[in-house]
Amino acid sequence: MARAALLVGIAALLEAVLSPFLTFGWVGPKFAIVGIVIAAIGQRNLQALLLGFFGGVLTDALGGGLFGVGALGGLAAATISMRLGTGRRKQGEMRSVLTMASAFAVAAYDVVGLLARTLAGEGGPPAGAYLVAGVLPDALLNAALAYLVGAWLLGTITRKDEGKQV
Repeated sequence: MARAALLVGIAALLEAVLSPFLTFGWVGPKFAIVGIVIAAIGQRNLQALLLGFFGGVLTDALGGGLFGVGALGGLAAATISMRLGTGRRKQGEMRSVLTMASAFAVAAYDVVGLLARTLAGEGGPPAGAYLVAGVLPDALLNAALAYLVGAWLLGTITRKDEGKQV
């Protein structure tokens, strides 16, 4: 659990520092969301939700924008990761589950952000254009990021003796 929390904290810090420089229009890496998905996939329900909330609040505190969108997006990412990651899977299957969970979580985060901006009266892009030119490429980019580094990061935060009786 401590390694997972450290991963989420580092991912939130990376998002605050690097994401503004790597964002092109509406598309950019969502390090915090991908980190939450990776950290929450092997955890129990309450631990996964706490990791998601912790990562979302860190993202809100370190970044700009509406406060609370990151926390709600982190909870959505943890819930998606927790539900898709139930049961034991082989290493090859885990990579595809991480990819799928990251894509869904980033899409949920983007839609929550659009709804929050609209409800707060800040205005936002037209929903159709944003879904096609913002949410879809953003989900694909972050799914590719999770595919490339997700399995390796998951191996570093899970314990080697997980299957052994203590």
